[in-house]
Amino acid sequence: MVSLGIDLGGTQIKCGLVEEGRILRFGVCDTRLREGYAAVVDRMAELAERVLEKDRAEYVGIASPGIIDAGRGIVRYSNNFGWQDAALAEDIRRRLGLSVRMANDAQCAALGEALYGAGRGVARMAMLTIGTGVGGGFVRDGRLETDGYGSMAYIFGHAVIAHQGRECNCGRRGCLEAYASATAIGVRGRRLWEEEKSVKDIFRAAGSGDVEAGGIVREFLEYLTEGAVNLANILRPQVIVLGGGVSASGDMILPAVNRGLEEGVYGYAYAPVRAVSARLGNQAGVVGAANLTQGEQ
Repeated sequence: MVSLGIDLGGTQIKCGLVEEGRILRFGVCDTRLREGYAAVVDRMAELAERVLEKDRAEYVGIASPGIIDAGRGIVRYSNNFGWQDAALAEDIRRRLGLSVRMANDAQCAALGEALYGAGRGVARMAMLTIGTGVGGGFVRDGRLETDGYGSMAYIFGHAVIAHQGRECNCGRRGCLEAYASATAIGVRGRRLWEEEKSVKDIFRAAGSGDVEAGGIVREFLEYLTEGAVNLANILRPQVIVLGGGVSASGDMILPAVNRGLEEGVYGYAYAPVRAVSARLGNQAGVVGAANLTQGEQ
């Protein structure tokens, strides 16, 4: 089956024509959120039309940030986009004339990795996406686990790991996202050096022996590991896939997280849980979105 996957991001929109996990044709454009919802929908549709060309797709799958009502195809709320009750699936259907499925972007990435990436062949797989925020998803037997509300489960980034800890942008304190995201690393860096440093630069400096950078990375790893252990004890996946921009530093992240899992997961010797790096990179959301019918309950 050939289908179209659209991954809607805050900076870029990615679109791919996908068959059996292979991207046959791919395109990308800027999101330009400031121009408003209607303009973003126009760009999504125009990009999809360019990628589709004269080929036929069975349906369109959309990976969208925010709280998604998957059954109705509505973005109920997206804090970063400023959208509320946006009928995105219907608006894209009208433009392309194809049926549309939709799910949260991190959950689509999890589905892509489960079907064609690091979790392929694994019965129970969880994913943590570590970028501007912390998202994720849970896939069991090749199907995306959702909930009675549509797509509001597995909000891993807003599990509290430090009681009365740092304030999170969700309004609570001590969320995993406030400690183990690219944003959190950047905030620590600005406080230390009073200038912007990329996550890549901070990890590189830590690897070269910079004491202050090393402290930032150690703290990040401690809280990420704590979050991974909690996730493992609650859901008991066989594999936790780490994806998102920060996971590119996997050679520094994976050994620490796997040590923490071995030491902290209850009954690890009888039912081990291991952390692995995502394999599909920034195309996981496109692949997952294009396979939403396969991943439906």
